[in-house]
Amino acid sequence: MGLFNNLKQRLGRRRNEPQRDTEVYPRIMQLLSGQRVGKGQPVFKPTPWNLRTFSTTPYARRAINTIKNPIAQLGWEVVPKKGVEENSEIRRQCELVTTCLKSPNNEDSWRSLVEKVVTDIMLGAGAIEMRIGGDAMRPLWLYPVDALSIQIYAGWSGDRREAKYCQVPGYGTMGGGGQGIDLLADELIYIAPNPSTAHPFGCGPLEIAFTTISRLLGVGEYAGNVATNARPTTLLDLGKATPEQLSAFRSYWTNEIEGQGKMPIVSAGGETKAVKLTADGDEALYLKWQEFLKTEIVTAFDISPQNLGVERDVNRSTAEVAEDRDWDQAIKPWAGLFASHINRDAIEGRLGFSQIEFRFVGLDREDEKATSEIFATYYKSNVFTPNEIRAKLGEPPADNRWGDMTAADAEIAIAAARGAAEVDDPALTGGKKQTAKQKPSKKGK
Repeated sequence: MGLFNNLKQRLGRRRNEPQRDTEVYPRIMQLLSGQRVGKGQPVFKPTPWNLRTFSTTPYARRAINTIKNPIAQLGWEVVPKKGVEENSEIRRQCELVTTCLKSPNNEDSWRSLVEKVVTDIMLGAGAIEMRIGGDAMRPLWLYPVDALSIQIYAGWSGDRREAKYCQVPGYGTMGGGGQGIDLLADELIYIAPNPSTAHPFGCGPLEIAFTTISRLLGVGEYAGNVATNARPTTLLDLGKATPEQLSAFRSYWTNEIEGQGKMPIVSAGGETKAVKLTADGDEALYLKWQEFLKTEIVTAFDISPQNLGVERDVNRSTAEVAEDRDWDQAIKPWAGLFASHINRDAIEGRLGFSQIEFRFVGLDREDEKATSEIFATYYKSNVFTPNEIRAKLGEPPADNRWGDMTAADAEIAIAAARGAAEVDDPALTGGKKQTAKQKPSKKGK
């Protein structure tokens, strides 16, 4: 094989796009009985119905909304890329893309588009269909697509004229051959979360928490039945009692003692005793187990347990730290993934604008206290003057000469003023210097 590869590299003219030797998604090949993944053979994502069903349950929806809502509320802008000088053509491109994104289609706003797509990303994948219209002021049209209905031709060769995706209505398992809607690579934005080389779909947080949510639903249903049916937890054994005595005691218990639920009473011989059937109180509801399952769910979504109501040992300081951690580990990565696909697939791939980019505004939240401490350190180290710091903060320069002094210069000036016993501030002396002897005394007044 080494000699063959060397001959391939030396003989003939090189193609602009080289041909790969490794197999695409070898795991899928094994599942298909060793057959090469064919161009006309799409593969599908399993369990779409279950994912859709689980996404409507309270805890799954809460976890999804924790990520979806902040991203949908973020401001955004279309600007030149770093290092690109702005000119009339760049401004025209930015305005055109902004118009297209503000009204992606006749039904959706930008926010509704983001909410639909980000929700699907949390399930397993997000998809947006791209079309070019005849309006020169609004050429790009974007349509949200149910990504769980999209099958992928895993053997796609990279040819832009060859279908890469196939939508099969009804979450079917077969595509191609007129049974689905084929789409080219530049006709669909397919956002795969947590991508891998095992399959082309990626794996969403809800899919990761699939088993955990199923367990939570099961234990929640059981706890609901226990709480609503007042199921008894104790069985009373009367020992060696005759049927007449057993019936009399049951009648007495039912009429005189029993409340809502009936306690089972039997006579199995032996001493009278009480037998526990199940746990009592909160233990019967498996509340600790449910809390553990909630923790597993939030771990899959990279968010804090307090988002699902697990608030044990949570105070103000820990809550603020958890909120910042959620923003950095959940909101920013998912927003960045969404923005990167808008830039690569829509702005560059479909419109051909390579010098501008879409970006969210306010995604990088600043810690004002930490920033002030950093600038204070810079000032004391004579790195920046106050006016240079004000410029970085977007503030106008100070209207006095101290704004252009470093900390060392200011200290020298203050020390000199103390040694000369002079007041050199025009605001206090009316524009003239005064020594200590020239200052009017309180006694003279």
